[in-house]
Amino acid sequence: MENKKWIFLCILGGALMIIGSMVGNPTIFMLIFGVAAEYVGPKTQGVLSVILNIFTYIALGGGISVISGATLVMMHRYKSGKLIIWIGAGMGMIGLLVFLIMQGIEGTLISMMRLEIITLLSLNGGFGFTGLILVVLSRFKMKKSKYRKDTKYEPQNY
Repeated sequence: MENKKWIFLCILGGALMIIGSMVGNPTIFMLIFGVAAEYVGPKTQGVLSVILNIFTYIALGGGISVISGATLVMMHRYKSGKLIIWIGAGMGMIGLLVFLIMQGIEGTLISMMRLEIITLLSLNGGFGFTGLILVVLSRFKMKKSKYRKDTKYEPQNY
């Protein structure tokens, strides 16, 4: 399995997210529901509400959701595993970019980065942010294997 190191880094990132008490941001799902509710009927709103609530609970799982998704990838369930990792990490790169943009708008990006570096060096914080970086990196590097687990392959004679 060529994904061993990325699965390990994803699980490590999930553990760091748990230590740092970092969870995904469910507000994007509420925004999606608010926009979509205007265009669908009442029965569809109920179904959409249930689906978005499931996504919200996965996002609030944070590191636990990331570790669960990495376990699914390990069991060759790539699409569902990577989806759960993406949601559990706060939608990954999107959440990270929104965080950096908001910090830049508020003018606290430089001081926040300086504080993050100091806390990482003093080992008393920054675990959640480091875990998020590890999860985003490992999720993008995970690739679906060429061979399926349930398919039998015969060796070739050369």
